[in-house]
Amino acid sequence: MIDHKDVILGVLGASSAFAGLLLVFSGLTFTQAASFPSDTDNKIINRVRSAARFGIYPFWGFLIVTLLSLVWMLHQSNCLYLVCVILFICLVLGTGIYGTVVSYRFL
Repeated sequence: MIDHKDVILGVLGASSAFAGLLLVFSGLTFTQAASFPSDTDNKIINRVRSAARFGIYPFWGFLIVTLLSLVWMLHQSNCLYLVCVILFICLVLGTGIYGTVVSYRFL
């Protein structure tokens, strides 16, 4: 049987890594918007910027999961464990969808 501590350590490491990757990906998308020629329609530039700004939500979500995992390490509870694992799974799926849509539509 898998120990809860091992799962939380995995979630802690992976969520902090995902947060960093999202920050880089959003920066890449902002750079893409800034690199358009000056005669590009503002609607297109604003759509790409909006897509980059939307990346801040899963970024903050992963930071919250990282902090919750740390709190679990200090004060273990089954409820907090379930919140960390379920939120992490939802954020991974949501980030996968976000990255796919932004990559295909804007990059």
